[in-house]
Amino acid sequence: CGAVALVISTRNHKAYWLEIGCAVCEAMHLFRFSPHELFTPDITHILCHESELELAHLGPREKVEQYVRNRTEALEALVEEMGGSNYFTNAEIMLGTLTHVHFLAEEGNLVCPCGKSRIELEIFPDRLELHCRNCQRFRIFYAQTERDLDRLTRLDCIELTRQVLVGRKKHRKRDKH
Repeated sequence: CGAVALVISTRNHKAYWLEIGCAVCEAMHLFRFSPHELFTPDITHILCHESELELAHLGPREKVEQYVRNRTEALEALVEEMGGSNYFTNAEIMLGTLTHVHFLAEEGNLVCPCGKSRIELEIFPDRLELHCRNCQRFRIFYAQTERDLDRLTRLDCIELTRQVLVGRKKHRKRDKH
């Protein structure tokens, strides 16, 4: 698409090196691919080394275009459903946060110690809250600043760690008859 600076090089056609200028962290990233990885009929996702956000996708043009269209439409629909970009403290940071959490979930890297995978996502103007429907553990990710997004994207796995505090039962005084 021309949106990312890309240089492809090889010496022996047994390994291909892709150098990509990253719009996320403003660094140059170097990736090594075998011919099989580079010319696969599937989509290969290229991620920023720093933030692990998606930089590019390699594969058949139709598959890549469909993948990008589906992701964009789904996230835009979610933002609109929540009341538009004005609903969020920082819509761009929230979109990056949602994208990373979604990516980790797709990869199976959103887990709860109870072993169940029934994790719900609640979206607020300034944060995401993940809750396990089985054991009620939760985790909160703020989505207001670049620092919030940077902290999240450094994670390659999210584990729900906090146990919901359950209020103590009040003892009723028994009336003696």
